Amino acid sequence: MKKIDNVTIKRWTEDDWQVFKEARIEAVTEHSYVFLNNYKRSIAYPDSHWKNILKDTRNAAVFGLYDDETVIGLTGAFRHREKEDTVNFGMSYILSEYRGSGFSDLFYKERVDWAKAQDGITRIEVGHRAGNEASRRANQRHGFILISTEDITFGNGETDKHYTYELKI
Repeated sequence: MKKIDNVTIKRWTEDDWQVFKEARIEAVTEHSYVFLNNYKRSIAYPDSHWKNILKDTRNAAVFGLYDDETVIGLTGAFRHREKEDTVNFGMSYILSEYRGSGFSDLFYKERVDWAKAQDGITRIEVGHRAGNEASRRANQRHGFILISTEDITFGNGETDKHYTYELKI
């Protein structure tokens, strides 16, 4: 765990599956317009879904952001299913009252460190929906370069531009 005042970041383990599930469902419920998933799909996943993500430590790392004992955000890094040399960053969410405080930099540091520790990983990809300037600014601060734009359907059912960025490590 790393501390900034009372805020810490912790990599979740399989034992944290319920906290992960609750935080993720809150994120996609509140902000389905920026995530690919939504409440209806997320709530339908069996408990094993949440446990398996956290149990698969070779292919995934999910982190919780805490203010003392209260979860205030989450983020994840996942080996790409088709590109063996690539890790994808996703699921980033910080409660609105904590945004703009630099906590996304903690997310980037933890995920980049995890990706660098993985055998065979040479690239990281991250993306965001058109208009998500906070996400764009965060990835730009960490050296990501725009590599593609495509139309995709987000969790709220709307189709919009999705920008994908890359960082070579």
